[in-house]
Order: sequence, then structure tokens, then C-alpha cells
Amino acid sequence: MQADLREVGSAKSGNPAALVKAAQPAADLAGELIHAPLSEAPLSEAPLIEARSLSKVYQTGAGSFTALKDINVKVLPGEFLGVVGKSGAGKTTLLNVLSGVSEITSGEVLFRLAGNGNGNGMGQVVLLGTLNEDELAVWRGHNVGIVYQSFELLPQLDLVDNVMLPQDFSGRYRPQVSSQRALELLDLVELGEHVYKLPAHISGGQKQRVAIARALVNDPPLILADEPTGNLDTATAETIFQLFKRLVEAGKTIVMVTHDSSLAARCSRMIYISDGEIAAAPSNGSGNGTRQIFSMASGQKRMNADPSVERVSRSLEEAVEEEAPAASGGDVEGGVQPQAAITLRDVVKIYVNAAGSFTALKRINLQMNYGQFVSIVGKSGSGKSTLLNMLTGIDHPTSGQVIIGGQDIYKMSESKRALWRGRTVGIVFQFFQLLPTLTLLENTMLPMDYCNAFPASERPQRALELLKMVGLEDQAHKLPAMVSSGQQQSAAIARALATDPPIIVADEPTGNLDSRSAAAIIRLFQELALQGKTILIVTHDPSITRRTEQTVILSDGEIIDDVVARALPLLNHPQMLHITHQAARYVYQPGETILQQGDKVEHFFMVVHGEVDVVLNKPDCLEMSLACLGAGQFFGEVELLNGGKSIASVRAALSGPVEIAHLDREEFLRLIGNAPAMHAELASVARARVQENKARAEEGRR
Repeated sequence: MQADLREVGSAKSGNPAALVKAAQPAADLAGELIHAPLSEAPLSEAPLIEARSLSKVYQTGAGSFTALKDINVKVLPGEFLGVVGKSGAGKTTLLNVLSGVSEITSGEVLFRLAGNGNGNGMGQVVLLGTLNEDELAVWRGHNVGIVYQSFELLPQLDLVDNVMLPQDFSGRYRPQVSSQRALELLDLVELGEHVYKLPAHISGGQKQRVAIARALVNDPPLILADEPTGNLDTATAETIFQLFKRLVEAGKTIVMVTHDSSLAARCSRMIYISDGEIAAAPSNGSGNGTRQIFSMASGQKRMNADPSVERVSRSLEEAVEEEAPAASGGDVEGGVQPQAAITLRDVVKIYVNAAGSFTALKRINLQMNYGQFVSIVGKSGSGKSTLLNMLTGIDHPTSGQVIIGGQDIYKMSESKRALWRGRTVGIVFQFFQLLPTLTLLENTMLPMDYCNAFPASERPQRALELLKMVGLEDQAHKLPAMVSSGQQQSAAIARALATDPPIIVADEPTGNLDSRSAAAIIRLFQELALQGKTILIVTHDPSITRRTEQTVILSDGEIIDDVVARALPLLNHPQMLHITHQAARYVYQPGETILQQGDKVEHFFMVVHGEVDVVLNKPDCLEMSLACLGAGQFFGEVELLNGGKSIASVRAALSGPVEIAHLDREEFLRLIGNAPAMHAELASVARARVQENKARAEEGRR
């Protein structure tokens, strides 16, 4: 990254690439602010922002409800505060009140202004409840950077212009300096190669990083972030978290709302909100940790959303595994071939804009059957959202076919495809997209009204049943703004089911939900798959992919070979994609020898389909069976890593033909040399197999 985080904390005179200096907030609001002491503590220990006896009550047609109850919290300068709690607990409402976006019902929010370098203004305090809308906007523009769950980018502006928006609104815009500032911040969040793209041409995770860059553009002392990592893959989320940590080290103060208690536990301090009140965090044994994702000694693997070693939230994993039965959605009775719900043939998508063209999808071939529960994973920018747009008829492929239910959907007119989509595909967007003027019940009824599905008299009851299914029966008559983000996402899932579509497509549907709500949603998806629906879920959560029948991994617009992901799960996605390109496939007939004992080993072998028998030949002895390896398992690593000739023979099992992927010795050794974790695991497997070989040989001599 080219931008120096020390310059993010304070502008440096004489450096045109440094931050644009803020106008003095106290001067802008002179005579309009009400000042009061924050505390009796020394100034260096006084809170930057403080809530005193804070309450927030919402009034709706269905009555009133209290979102915050007598909240008292202090945030010190340079603190990194994590705010956790279940969906509907009041976390987002707290952030909205602290930022002046939502009015205070009772209590106070106080903010200490920064000094001007000569002692004036130090310790002066703004009472947010006394400011009008214009004054709040000025205060917010100078002092607070906000990162929303849904990033709120303007679709017609490129990334540079989106980042510069706060400077334009606050009157600080200076063409050359502001543009350079935006470029530095985009580089800081690792988007330097995409700066002139439109938001529609980058992934959801990349959009969130743009929003973080935009929050920093005015160099505010306080950053408020609402689930900033909720829709990011683990590696990108860790990048954002580390960025926040370094911003705190540079003098920023950050308050971050998150459902990930293990992430919040890494902040300098964490508070837990329950039913609108600050409470003690529940003791449920959750915390940091990494699940073992496969056992190399047996050659078996547990499927992971991101095959790199990840830190995951155990609370969500355990909730899903305790509450949700394993999905079977692909079992075929009587040997009947399952019917294809979705088929993609050589699908290519190329975006063209003023900055040039880039290929988002590259010759995608894929089939998914009715009754399957499929997860789609990949890092930010890998092509996941573009693939969903192809499957749902929202965006046209540049070339190739998308066949759903036997129909090439891009041979339909736009109007017919829209009607087809309403009846055939239920879509759950990353950010729910509920109509704000309709209740949750009315939002759920919308697809039924649009597609004329079910008699009009039955629609309200059906919508209510769907809301009950996702735990929102008591919230049915509330507007979206009156419930939490997690509850809005649950309502969006109910709406996706309204017309009883055969296919459900969900883009990070649990990203904004607490672990129990997420487990309920995954259990519901599994039940729907058992009923014959096809469920496609984009996720970054490995605990969810372990509950799905098939995992499609995307990297740089291409699908990673499943056998590569299963055999070598500790490689990163680019490495897996490289092997996908390099490995050659061969088919061997039943009983045919693949590797002869004593021969030099020139390849790393991965079983694609079928089974192989590993046997040991000894003079004057019957051959001994060592193992039977199936799809996703491998052999040849012992000799490639340790040298020497093949310690056993391998042949296609008599049960049928077997397909094997071969990776050349040089490619294998080069790749493993750049993947220490994978190298260590393979070495462990090799040692175990050599020991087993010796033990069986000893048995043969007795």
C-alpha cells in the first residue's frame, strides 16, 4: 500500500498527497454549540464521545417500542470499541444516535471537539440533541466517518468520485488534492487497480472497501462502522480489521458493530447489547478458533468455504451444526439421473467502461440439479455476484448459454424474463432491498401481487406464515426502518419464498444475522432443498458450506476444479486455479495399472471419479492391499517429497473406470514450495503412509 497510515491520522504541511486539512469545527459552529464538561477526568482521559442515560423510542402505527434503554457509554480517544449483540438488540440504533442520524428520545450524546493547536477549543463539547439538521450535517462532515452495512455508493460515479463525495458536501473539495487523496485511500484498501470503475463492475466486498475509504476522506477523528466485515471473505475482513487497528494506532477512534464476537474480542474493548440495554456478554464458549478442515493422514477432507486456514466464529458453527440436519438434496432413488435445474455452457461476461474492459466470468460450465443445496464461494472480486446476475437473468452474458428448467433464459424478451424470474427464482439480496413505505407483511406479499400468484384473499395469510417461518410473526406490521438489519434480511428471505419458486438464490443471506438467526435460516434452506428446491447461497462462512451438498469455488472469474480443492485445500485460490489449468486428466479401465511399484514417480495423482486400489508386492508373497482411494484423494506425494521410487502399485479398481488428474513433478514441487501449510500437511501424510507400508510389509514376513 502506498498510502502511509501515519498520514491518515494527521495532514502534513507541504505534502500535496497528504490529507486535506479540516476547517475548524468550532469556528463553523461558533455561537451555535452548547458546551459542557464531559467528565472530571484529565483532558487526555476525557471521552471523545459519551452517551448519558440515552433512550430511543420509535413510534409506529402499531404502537411504540423502545430500541435503546438508559444507555451509558464512554468512548475514549484512540479506542477501538466493538459492539456486539443479537439481531434487533439495538446496535445499529446506537450508531445512528451517536452519529446524529437518529433523534434522541431522552438523555444526552456529547462530543468533545479537537483543539486548533493553540489551546483554544480543547475540551469544548457539542450536545448533539441541541443541534438542528444543518448543524448536525456540518458537525458530522468534519468529525465522523460512517461505514454503512450497504455501502451507499452512487452507481453513476466511479470509485474516485464516490470517495470524494464527503469533501464535496462539506465544501472542502479541491480537484487535484481531493483526487490524490481519494486515490491514496483506494490504494490503502487495496483497490488501486479499480479506481475508475463504476460500482456495478466490482464485487460487494470491494464496494464495502470503497465505503471505508470514503469514510476516511475528511480525516475525521471518529469512525462508526456498522458490520463493515459482514459481507467480506475472511481474508478481506482481516485486511479491513487490520486497517482499523492501524488507524487506531494513528490516533483514530473507531466504534464497530459486528455479529462476530470473536472479531469484537480483538478490539481494545467490547460491549454487549441485549434488548436495547448494555449487558454482560453471554458465556457460551464461543471465541477464536480454527476448525480442522481435513485429515491428510486418511486423504479425506471437510469442505471449507475458503480453503485457506481461517479464523471462524465457533458460535455460528456450533449453532448451525446443533440445529440443522445435514442436507441430502442430491440423493437419487433407484439410480435415476437427477434433473438439471440450472446449466451454464461456456458463459463469458466482459464489462466495458471508460477505463477499458475486463472479464468477470471466463467460460463457466456448471450444472446444478433440483433438490441440491449449493454454496458459491470466492474472495471479493472473484465473480460471485456476476455469476448470480447471470443465473437470475439480471445481467446478460457476453457469450454462452444459461439454461434454467430447460429454457435458455436469454432468448426471452426483457418483460418475459422479468415475469419468469418472479415465478421461478426467489432472490435474497445482500442488503435486503425492502420497500421502506410498506410493512414487512406487505413487502412479503409483493411478489404474489406482481406475479398474480395465489388468490388475493390468501396472500396475507401466506405472507404471515412465511414471516412466522423466519421468526418475524410479531414484527409483521412494522415498517423496515422499525426493525433491525438482521430482521430486515429475514423478511427478505420470506419475500423470496412468496411465490413458491423452485430456485432460491441468496447472496450472503446470513451476513447480517446473529448465530441463532443464521442457523434457523440455514435449517430452513436445508428443509427446502429436501422438498426439491434448488438453493444457491453465496457465502464466506465455512460453517455454512459444510452444510451444503456442493461447493463451487470461484477465482478470477473461473471455477476451481473440485478435485483440486478437495485434494489440496490449504492452497490459496490462485494456486488452486493454477493447478486447475495445469493438471491433465486420464481415464483408466478397471484393473489397469496407473503406477507400478518400483517405478520412478513423475506426477502427483488426484482421483477425480471412481476408485483406485493401492497394493504392496513382495517376493514370494501374495500382494497386500494397503488402501482404496476415492474421489478427492491422492497418491504419489511420498516419492515426490522424499525421493526414491514408488513404494506401492496403484491400479484402477475392478468396480469401474477411474479418472485421474496428473500434475507434473516440477509444477507440484514448485507450488508446494510456495505453500508451507500445504507442504507440511502433505509431508505428514507421506510419513504416515511410509509407516503404514513398513508395518504391512512386516506383517507379510511373519
